[in-house]
Amino acid sequence: MAKKAQVYIVKHEYKADYKVCFVTQSYKEKNEEIVKGGQLAKHDYRADVKVFITDKEYKADIKILRKNFPKS
Repeated sequence: MAKKAQVYIVKHEYKADYKVCFVTQSYKEKNEEIVKGGQLAKHDYRADVKVFITDKEYKADIKILRKNFPKS
């Protein structure tokens, strides 16, 4: 079984590996497999992936449903 990604939410866009936008329909999801099924990391140095949450779909590298986003 593959290791679950450790995901950390950063406060500044320039520190992120990916920008994430939440969508409401599953057909709009894009690149969600990068973080889907992962866990939230408590510290940035423990993270495999650092993300910045944006509300602009056109800026997002990853589009994911809220229910599929990692939880702690």
